[in-house]
Amino acid sequence: MKFTIISIQILRAFAALLVVFHHARYQIPEFEVFFHGEIWQFGQAGVDIFFVISGFIMWVTTHKRRTTPLRFMTNRIVRIVPLYWLLTLTVAGACLLAPHLFRGVMLTPEHVVKSLFFIPSFYPGLPTRIWPLLLPGWTLNYEMVFYLVFAVALLLPRRLMIPLIASLFVTAVAAGFIFDFDSAAGLFYTESLILEFVAGMMLGHFWLHGRLKMPTLPALAVIPVAVAALVVLAPFEAPETRMLVWGVPAILIVTASLSLDLRGRFASNRFLKLMGDASYSIYLTHILTLGVVRTVWSRLGLVERELDSACVYLVASIAVSVVVGITVYYLVELPLLRFFKRSKAAQPARASLPAAASTR
Repeated sequence: MKFTIISIQILRAFAALLVVFHHARYQIPEFEVFFHGEIWQFGQAGVDIFFVISGFIMWVTTHKRRTTPLRFMTNRIVRIVPLYWLLTLTVAGACLLAPHLFRGVMLTPEHVVKSLFFIPSFYPGLPTRIWPLLLPGWTLNYEMVFYLVFAVALLLPRRLMIPLIASLFVTAVAAGFIFDFDSAAGLFYTESLILEFVAGMMLGHFWLHGRLKMPTLPALAVIPVAVAALVVLAPFEAPETRMLVWGVPAILIVTASLSLDLRGRFASNRFLKLMGDASYSIYLTHILTLGVVRTVWSRLGLVERELDSACVYLVASIAVSVVVGITVYYLVELPLLRFFKRSKAAQPARASLPAAASTR
């Protein structure tokens, strides 16, 4: 069953655009001077919106649906892994075949394997960065751990799931303040943004019980104020403060949007819905797309240290990233999903055949 909430799709599109903007603004040094400074870091908050949405969706879509931990994880793996693996292996192959195009990348077998299996590791050559080979994939390391914890929690009574997951994640964040971790996993999984999954689950709980009905005018006011907070508070963002600096505004944006949706204040927009559907492809491909746009822009001699030129580049690079992401969604992501879903659906049927028939 396909689960669609208009506001969630629009928020996915918005979050994807924020992240693309964040990376597009510093692709060309001559243009970066116009978008330099900590306040311009707000585009990273798109990730925080994604995490709140993820917690919400996992809670709502498993409501009153009997699912086992194995089935839940299988569904999530089918949804997340194929496109991510394909793009990661594509980058690895490109690094081997055309290393001059990836001068900042140090390819190591260990890093590739850890990237594929969502194991946090320090980026080769940049020991302060915990990144996979496909840079946007760092968020998937959080997602997969959340899915694993959620899957195990499915064994418990529903009423205990949120308290258990919240306790576990709060303990992890507290450990990050108390202990001085030096391992990639220790540093990575104790950051405060993991609490955003819990916030999303709580919003899902309130949504299902009809208790997420902020009045229309306050909801309309909250969204621009929260978006402004993402910008104004950007200079104060740090791993230990991220939940407060960007997590709280992200939670408010999602809360207000869902409230407006419940009141029928969100009109469906086909293009924004499409962007929401394609947000995963846009997110995973945009770094590669921006690299190509940067190269083309430079070779065409369009780099001029002027604000209007920088703005044109910024808009063009974001637009191309969206178009490429939507194209990948239709030509790659959807076919992969259909293939693996058919394969998954065929397994029980094959297992139920008589032994003689199943060997043919």
